Amino acid sequence: MGGAWGTVVGAGADAVTPTLDMTLRLEVRRQHGGFRQGYVGPDYELARFRAAGPEGVPLAEARFPDGFSAYGEAVVGWDAVRYGGLWKQLQLSLAAETFTWGRFDVDGRVAVQLFDRNLEVAVKGLAVGLGQPGARYLGDAEVRWRLFGGRLYALGTGGTLLFPEGMGTLRPGAFASVGLGVDNAR
Repeated sequence: MGGAWGTVVGAGADAVTPTLDMTLRLEVRRQHGGFRQGYVGPDYELARFRAAGPEGVPLAEARFPDGFSAYGEAVVGWDAVRYGGLWKQLQLSLAAETFTWGRFDVDGRVAVQLFDRNLEVAVKGLAVGLGQPGARYLGDAEVRWRLFGGRLYALGTGGTLLFPEGMGTLRPGAFASVGLGVDNAR
């Protein structure tokens, strides 16, 4: 068997009610010959400089072992506006993938909207390559405050990041930013 190829077998479910919006997905994946599922996202950008794993080389040179993985994703949102609950909007998102050769990746986010949905606070985390040398951990928090009827918002965010440096290394760092934005979505 030659070449790079992969397969995916899975199932998903969606449920929508006036107060619940839920999406679940489970997949079994097969990777062969260096093929990778999900070749996008923040880790892909970092991996172009240095892939997570024992080699510590750029993604184009990294060996991705043949094997299987199990992937699960859940996105659950509760909207308490209809029944006057304490949390006006709460959303949880979690995705995880475990590989037969010992690697584990996880990505999660928790967000809550308060005060008639004018204030949103979110916390995010990403861990890639757990169980392997060179594992990566990133996290950040975001606060969004809607002004003047909700179209204009002020945004503040901060967290950790990795800077590519010479010789294929990544230097840990932190960031903080503030800004204003306009949209028509709540």
